[in-house]
Amino acid sequence: MRKKQISIILFIVLMNFLFKTWKVVPKYYKSLIFVSFWNSFYYYLCKRHLVFEYTNKGINWKVLRGLHIFIATPLLVLLFLCKLPKTLSKQIVYILKWGIGSFFIEIFLLKQKLIKFKYGWNIYWSGLIYFKMYTYSYLFNKRPCLTWVLSIFSLLFYIFKFNVPLTKRLLKGPFLFFLPKSIKFPINFKTTINSFYYETVKGLLNYVKFK
Repeated sequence: MRKKQISIILFIVLMNFLFKTWKVVPKYYKSLIFVSFWNSFYYYLCKRHLVFEYTNKGINWKVLRGLHIFIATPLLVLLFLCKLPKTLSKQIVYILKWGIGSFFIEIFLLKQKLIKFKYGWNIYWSGLIYFKMYTYSYLFNKRPCLTWVLSIFSLLFYIFKFNVPLTKRLLKGPFLFFLPKSIKFPINFKTTINSFYYETVKGLLNYVKFK
C-alpha cells in the first residue's frame, strides 16, 4: 500500500518535470498556495469527521497528508494550469477533460483501496471537487475575491450537507495556538477572543442555514 501511494506522488512529480511546469510557477504560485490552503483547512475542519481519506497502511498518516497537501495536489494543479488554453470555449472543454479524467482516476484509486469515503461521501462528490478545484485554481489567478466567496459558500454547503460537527474548541481557530505561551494577557483576554470568534462564526452559519 505504501509503495502505491508513493508511486502516485512520484508519477505526478515526474509529469511536472516532463512538462517543465516550473516555468509557470511565477504566474500561478498564488493559485497553488490557495489550493494547498483549502486542502489543509479540510483536514483541520474535518479532523474528527473526515469524509475522504487516503489509506495510510504502511505509512505515517501525517506524512501522507503532508505529501498530498504540499506536493501532490499543488503539482497536479500546476500540470492542469501549465497547458491551459487562452480562449474561453477551449478552457471549458479543457476543464471538462481534466475533471472527467480525474474522476476515472479516482475510481481506479478507490478500487485499489488507496482512498476511502465516509459519512455519505462518494465518487461523484469527489468528481465535483475536482471540477471545482480546477476551475477555482484558474479563476483565483483572475478574480481572487470572487473565488474566495465561491469557496466559502461551497464550504458552508459541504458543512451542512455532511453534518460536519463544529465545536467551540474547533471554531476558536488556530490563531491563539501560534502565540507564544510566555506572553501574558489581561484576565479573560483569550476567553473573550475565543468567545467572540466562536459566536461570530456560529451566527454566520445559522444565518445561512435558516435563511
